[in-house]
This record gives sequence, structure tokens and C-alpha cells, in this order.
Amino acid sequence: MGNDVKSTAPAFPGREIILYEIRQALGRTAPGGGSCLVVEGAAGTGKSELLRLAGKHGEASGFGLVAGTAVPLDTGAPFSTLRRVLRENLPARDYALLTDRQTFDPLAPVDRIVEYLRRTTRLRPLLVALDDAHLVDDLTADALRNLIDASASLPVLWILARGASRTPGHAQETIDWLIREGAARHRLESLSPEAVAEITAELLGACPDDDVLALVARVNGNPFLLNELLVTSLSDGRICVQDGVAVLIDAEPAPAFRQAVVHHLRGLSHECLRILDAVAVLGPRFSIHEAAGLLGRNPVELLPLIGELIAASVLEDEGPCLSFRHPLVRETLYDRLSEPTRTALHREAAATLWREGRSAPTFLEHLMLGRRGDGDGLTSAAPHQEARFVPPAGQLALAARRTAASTAPPPSAPYAELMYRTTLRYSAAQVQGLHGQMVAHARAALRIARDHGDRTNRAHHQLWLAIALTASDEFDQAGEILAERCDPSDHVALPWVRPMWHYHRAQLKLAAGRLDDADEDAVEAVRICERLAAPSLAVGPLALRIRVAVHRNELTEANRHVDHASRLSAAASGAALEELSWVTALLHSAENDRQSALDTLSRVYSGVPKRPLLLTREPHAGACLVRTAMSAGDSERATAVAEAARLVATRNPTVTSAVAAAAHAEGVLCNDVDRLRAAVSAYRSGPRPLSLAAATEDLALAENDAGARSTAIGLLDEALARYKNHGARGDALRVRKTLRSLAVRRRTRGRDRDLDPVEGPRARWDQLTPSELRVVRLVAQGLTNREVAEKLFLSPHTVDSHLRHSFTKLGVTSRVELTRQVLTHEEIPPA
Repeated sequence: MGNDVKSTAPAFPGREIILYEIRQALGRTAPGGGSCLVVEGAAGTGKSELLRLAGKHGEASGFGLVAGTAVPLDTGAPFSTLRRVLRENLPARDYALLTDRQTFDPLAPVDRIVEYLRRTTRLRPLLVALDDAHLVDDLTADALRNLIDASASLPVLWILARGASRTPGHAQETIDWLIREGAARHRLESLSPEAVAEITAELLGACPDDDVLALVARVNGNPFLLNELLVTSLSDGRICVQDGVAVLIDAEPAPAFRQAVVHHLRGLSHECLRILDAVAVLGPRFSIHEAAGLLGRNPVELLPLIGELIAASVLEDEGPCLSFRHPLVRETLYDRLSEPTRTALHREAAATLWREGRSAPTFLEHLMLGRRGDGDGLTSAAPHQEARFVPPAGQLALAARRTAASTAPPPSAPYAELMYRTTLRYSAAQVQGLHGQMVAHARAALRIARDHGDRTNRAHHQLWLAIALTASDEFDQAGEILAERCDPSDHVALPWVRPMWHYHRAQLKLAAGRLDDADEDAVEAVRICERLAAPSLAVGPLALRIRVAVHRNELTEANRHVDHASRLSAAASGAALEELSWVTALLHSAENDRQSALDTLSRVYSGVPKRPLLLTREPHAGACLVRTAMSAGDSERATAVAEAARLVATRNPTVTSAVAAAAHAEGVLCNDVDRLRAAVSAYRSGPRPLSLAAATEDLALAENDAGARSTAIGLLDEALARYKNHGARGDALRVRKTLRSLAVRRRTRGRDRDLDPVEGPRARWDQLTPSELRVVRLVAQGLTNREVAEKLFLSPHTVDSHLRHSFTKLGVTSRVELTRQVLTHEEIPPA
């Protein structure tokens, strides 16, 4: 089959509106009266093609055409752009008259050209099209301003095209002035998927298959990149046309396309290109602080250059982070780096991401790629392409197998090497759900840090050990570690340890059923993240706050946390995003929105059973994921989750919660009474009361389905009591509804039961934590939030959080009502 390439599409799909506006402007200009259009767009968005089509249509409509393009060298030579455009479009005699050097002065050319335009437009209207007008020299810019103003009464249409990068200069100021004076302004955006598909079919002369459409989607709607990708792929045999269908043979872009991408970026400054080369190593998304750390620059110094790259549509702003607008551009920049340069940048990236607190898999991926060629046999055997596309979890597992020969690194190895290998093993164990190995490697890392007097890494690995002990149900040992004072001087170089210390302490407290205490630590973690300007680290603590709010039936508060976390999630780690997806789904389920719950969990479902990380951190999540999938009729996903839970249990046979969680997930999947009984029995010997209550509730439902109504009621009463004891009002409310459906009513006392159908006023008062009681007592004395904060040595943010929770628990909406509650239950001391 032939693979001939068409040079370009005859029309311009996706640019119909601007072409229509140009035709309308030509129609208005022909009878008399000039106007000006400014077309703006990033490199490759089709400005030049648009001007070519405008000239073609103008000539077909009887217009004379003067067309030209400014070039970077023009900026240093007076009138260079104007002279070249006149020379390329006018007869030699007219050009000589207009640019006679004997009478050449700053004003004379404009007067001559205006007179020339008067004579010429008596015969026919004129279209003047100037591409890359932002590059014209200063005198040409002044001339354009005067010419366009002077020809306003003549049938002349001026079309100026300029790039999106707003580098300062006289030319840019002139174009801005023209727009303020009434020139029409048109911005070229990325092509729509429909326009991309239409252009693809036109250029290939065949209907593209799904693989070809997936390939062209990578250019993100850029016409130049689209044209080059298709032309080079077709010419290189990477796309073939068979029976009228364009089929993808090789998804890797051709070498000629890489060259075209480099040419595409030629208009950027040297400083911008240097930044792009560096951040291409960081991946598709990165923060300004990470870029600055990699380049050894102050973040403030990079802001103007980052602004230029955003204006040029090379990078785009995604909230707390930046990303490459076109993934193929990043891949090209990465591939053109020499091996030594790439390796050095990966090493620096590892150090930078470690300081910025990014996840262990992300840090280790750079660390491994930065070690290629060291001759240690750890990663040098992995070829470049394999290393780039193997998922981080797979890389960690591979590296762990390679280093598993020795339980401890050799004593003679340098400290960095020891810590590197131990870190690698810990992370590999974590992503595979091997709790015992996590504990062993964390203890080894602590021992190494202590032996070498490294206080920074000691604090870090203490945190690792606490995480591993929590996953292993060793709550007392984890609590002893996390109860120690978090001394900032221990980790000045790793400031992210401080908020994570509070976060993982909150996780331990939540697992133990201490909802209010967990929320307090999560609030503190979020506050420290904000103070450290590390917002992405707050996603995990906010996810925990969502879960606590759902347990407490504070759904409005939970939605507020979801909005907050979603704004910060672009730069968060995979583990935090999985947890956020799960707790958001819990919220949707509490709001009876099952479809949204299922959609939210797509990220999590896609990772099981190969990536059981969420189930190792939150054993109870398995049953929730199974239930959500089953409620939507998706038995395949539900089965995959149950298999993942069983995999974690098999790898951790001595961890009670892992064994119980597997039986719980399988019991929910099959509505199996025996498995659910096994889950409840196992949870009874473990330290997770809310997981026990949830399994008891599910067992009750299964018993009722099996006809054992009285047994079910007894189990529901047990679950209700456990939920109430731990302040899980939302869960208690759900159980009460189930009991009512079984014609069982549990009495509530007091006139406020409509506000809280679970508890009466005295019980609700008793739900206040000691910290909340201290705050409400002072508020009842008339102190402001700031005064309370000063008196209790808390932050105003923490006081505000305690107060909101107290309002919710007591069912009050004002300080006056709160004071009445305090007067009812306590005697207020004088202020």
C-alpha cells in the first residue's frame, strides 16, 4: 500500500471561526476603510498557515497581497523587517523609490509608503500579512503604528501574527497599542479532538484506527506537532495505510520528529531551554521549588522564565505544580540529553525530591536512574527504555530481589550506600505489603543512622518504623515512638518529617478508634504543611479528616475537605491520591451516590491486586471497595479486591488485621456468614475497634439474609454500641436505620434527638474531647478565638477547628447557644 504524504490539509479544521472572521474583514475592507487584526498563538498553533490561507482567499477576492515574516535577527537592524518585506513584494523600481538612502530618515519612508498605498488601492484593495510581528525591529514597529493609523481610510487590511510568549520589547508594546486602539484580537487555542481526528484523516488519506488516534492525542492539539508526527511516522513506516485504514505499526516517534520538536522550540531564550532540559528529568509534573532545587537557583529567580514558558504554551499551570503542555515535547527533551547529563540530573533530582518530601517510590526511581554506570550491579543492567517505562513498584521489587542476598549491607560500604540499599528494601516491602520486612528494614535503617550519628535520617526512619508497626498491629510500640516529642532540630534538612509525624500519629489514633484525637493531629499536619509551603503533603492529612468527618456524620465538613484536597492533589504522591479516592468514595456512599463512589475509585481498582498499598495501610478498605463494586454490579472489580486482600493476608499470616480483612472482604463478596464470622472473630483479638464494628455490621446483614433475625439484631446492637463508644455518629445512624428496617426501635432521650438521632444532650456533651472542653469553656467566658489561642498556647486555626467540631457535636450554631450548653452542664468560672 502507498504511504504518500499530503503536504497539508486543504482547509484548516478547528480554525473555521477565525477564517470566517478574516473573510468578513476582507469583505468589509474591499469597499473602502482599513482595519487591523492581531492573531496570537503559541509556536505551532497554526499562525503561519492561517496567514497563508488568508492571503490565498484575499487574492481570490481581488486583493493585492503583501506578505512577510519577521526573524530574530531583525531586532538589531533598523528598518530591516520593513525593507525585506518591501523588497520581497514590490517591483525593484518601487522598492528603490521607497527606500532611497539619500533621503532616508525615520519619517520619510512612512510618508512614501502611505502615498504608495493611496495610489495602489485606487486599483484594488490590499492585504498586508506580517508573521511573527513581535520580532520586528524598533523602527519598523514605529512605522507600523503610523502606517496602520494613516491607512485607516484606505481599503487596506492588516493582519499581524505574534507568538504567545510576552517577552518585553517595543514591538510587543506597539501591538498592544494597536489592540487598545481597536485592532481585533484572536487567540489560537489547541485544536479539539474532533479537529485533530479530521486533520489526521485528511493528511493520511485514510481513516485512522484507535491506536493512531491515541498517538496523535499526545500532541495535545498542536497543529505543527500533529503535522510533523504524522508526516514523519508515515514516511518512516511507523504508520501504514491498509484497505483505507491508517494502522499504527510503531508508537515511538521517528527521529525526524524529534528534530522538528527542537526546531519548534527555537524561539525560546537560552535560559528557558536550559530550564526545560533540566525539568524534563523530573517528569510530566513538577513544582517550581523542585525545578529551582534541581537547577541550584532561587525559586523567585525562575518566575519570569517560567512565565515565559507558560505564555509560550510549553508549560501549563496546574495549581500547585507545573506540567508540560505536550508530553511528546518532554520526551524529546529527555531523549536528547546525553547519558552523563541525564544521569547527573537524575541524581540531583533524587536529592531535590528527598528534600521536598516526595514519596519514596518517586525518589527511588530517580536515585536508581542516577546510579546507572556506577558498576555496582544494582541497576546498571537495566536498559534505558526498560528503566523509563517499568512502573516504580516493579523497579523497587526488582531492585529488592537483586539486593536480597544479604540481610544487612557490608560494614565497609559507605554510609550513603548503606542507607540507599536499606531505603530500597523498605520501600519494596511497603509496596508489596510485607509488614514484617518493613519492620526489619526500618529497624536496620535506624541502627545505621544511629551508628553514623545522623539525627536527620534517625527521625525519618523512626517515622518509617512507626508506620510499619501500625500496619503490623503493634499499636503500643508505634504509639511509644510517635508519642515522643517531635523536635524540629532533628530534621531541619527534612522539614516534611514534622507534618508527616502528626499525620501518621493521626493514622494510628484513627485505627484505634480515637476519632477526635486523630482529627486534632491531622489539623496540625495540614497547618504545618501550609506553613512550610508544601501543600501537596497536606493531601494525606486532609484525606484522614474526610474519613473522620464521614464517621462523625459531618458530611458538609467532609465535602469542604474534599474540595481543599482536590486543589492540592496534582503534585501529591500515588499513595495519598489512592487514600483520597477511597475516602471520597466513602463520602459519596454516605450521600447515597453509588455511581460517583464507583467512578472515584477507578484509580484504586486499576491497581489491584498487583498494587495492594491501600490495603496494607487501611485493612478495612478491602471490604468497602468490594461493597462499592458489588453495589454497582461490578463483580470483576470486587473479586480483584478480595484477591488483593487475601494476598496481603498470605504475606502477613501473623498480622491479625490482615487476616481479618481478607475474610471480611471475601465475606462481603459472597455474602458468606462463615467468612464474616471468621473476620469478626479475628478482629476481636486485634486493636482496630471500628474495623470490628464494620465487620460485625456486615455479619448481621448476612445473618438476617440467612433467616437468623434475632442473631442479626444482637450483632447490630453490638456494632451500634461500639460505634457510639468511639464517636462514629454517622455509622451509628446507619445501624439505627438498619434496626428500624427490622422493626426494632432504640429509644433516644431528650428534645434534641432530631438534631442527633443517636444521642441525647448529655451524651453529646460527653463526646467533647478534653481539648474541645477547654476551648468551649473559655469561649463561654466571652474570650475571642485569638484570646483562647493565646491562653491555651494553641494556634487560632486549631481553636477554630475545635470550636467547629464542638458546634457540630452539640448541635448549636452560635456562641450564645454554646454558652447555654456550658451553663447547663457546668458552672462557668469568672473570666
